Order: sequence, then C-alpha cells, then structure tokens
Amino acid sequence: MDQGKKVWAPDSAAGFILGEISDFGTDTLTVQPMNGSKAIEAPYDAVYPAEEDGNKPVEDNCALMYLNEATLLHNLERRFMQDEIYTYTANILLAINPYHTLSGLYEKDNVKSYQGKSLGVMPPHVYAIADKAYRDMRNLGLSQGIVVSGESGAGKTESTKHVLRYLTDSYGGGGTGDLESRILAANPFLEAFGNAKTTRNNNSSRFGKFVELHFNKNALVVGAHIEHYLLEKSRCITQSDKER
Repeated sequence: MDQGKKVWAPDSAAGFILGEISDFGTDTLTVQPMNGSKAIEAPYDAVYPAEEDGNKPVEDNCALMYLNEATLLHNLERRFMQDEIYTYTANILLAINPYHTLSGLYEKDNVKSYQGKSLGVMPPHVYAIADKAYRDMRNLGLSQGIVVSGESGAGKTESTKHVLRYLTDSYGGGGTGDLESRILAANPFLEAFGNAKTTRNNNSSRFGKFVELHFNKNALVVGAHIEHYLLEKSRCITQSDKER
C-alpha cells in the first residue's frame, strides 16, 4: 500500500472508516479519514485496501477488486440502504434483516422468475438458493442441504419459511390433499411453544429445527419431517434481565 492510497481503517463507532494513508511507521500506519476527523494510527493488519469506486454496490462480493472484511461490510451497507437485502459471496447468500416489509420481494410472480435459473442469472434471493438445491437433488440424485445460520434476530426463521414456501409452491403436488399447506402451517405451530423475547429479538426461536422435505421419483414434494432440539438449556432454569 502506497502513501495517499484509499484504505479502510478501524473505527470504534462505525467498524471501519474510509481514509488515505498519510504516514508509515515500523508497526503501524497513519490514516487520515476522508471526513476530516482526527488521524488514526492502526496496525498494518488492521487496515484494508479500499475499492477505487466504493459507491458502486455489486450483487456478488466476489466481484470486488479487494475482498476483505471492510469492503464486504461496506458493500452490504450500500445495498441495504437501497433495500437490497440479499448479496452473494460466490454460492453463499448473505441476508440482512430489513426490519420492515419489502413489497414485491416474495410475490408469486417473483417465485416463478427463479424457477430453473442458475445462480447469478437473477438478482440475489433466497429463492435462487432453494432452486439451486432442488435442481442439484433432481439432476444428481443426491440429497441436498441448506444451512441457515446467523445471530439472534438475523432472520433465520423467516428465511427458512421462504425456502419451504418456495419449494412447496414450485415443486409440490406429489402428496395428497393439502399437504403443502400443512407443511407450511407446522412451523408457526411449533414456534408457539418455543419462542421467547430477548434483548435483540422480540420473537426469538428457542429451539433449533432440522427440516426434511421428502420428494418422490418425479421430484415432487410428498412429505416432510421436522426435528427440533432445545437451544441454551440454561434458559430453562434462569431468566436474564429484560428477557422473557
């Protein structure tokens, strides 16, 4: 990194702040923030190179010239401010809870537009991940798994609902009667017995869920199995402040 080059320096409030290298030390760099605030002295390994055009968000973080913690977070922030809550990192989907309703994002017409499409053809979406898993199962003849992870309030439960709804709406019909609606109805029923209020989430799931969708030889949904297990057993005998 050269003097005058744009970099991301650590910041206690924002995580990282954009600046330019103003001086080199033995073990540290001095960075002058672009907003004119006080210069920051930080270790070399805590300063990351910045994109030349940092105001242009990309749908896949792998398209960034410099992929590091700072540029990834900045790209996610730029997309989030435009209500683009989904971003790829290769075939991994990063989702940010918008904490408000986004019209049109989960409409039926949107469901159809992702059917049979490869990752990257359509904008990032949980539907694209669900369809990729389904097509790999059908084409390879092997079971597929989707791992939905994140901290409290990140949107894991809602993302799982959207995956189930997409697969049952798109590739249901292998069972009898209203099988698809019963599969979708099982999730909120279970939540009624295992949700709590935490300092970060008013509707926090207190158990993990392992959901299996079963398909017939024609690759249509014929059933499901939901196995749940208790999280943080300490909550059974004690209650933290401001939690329910």
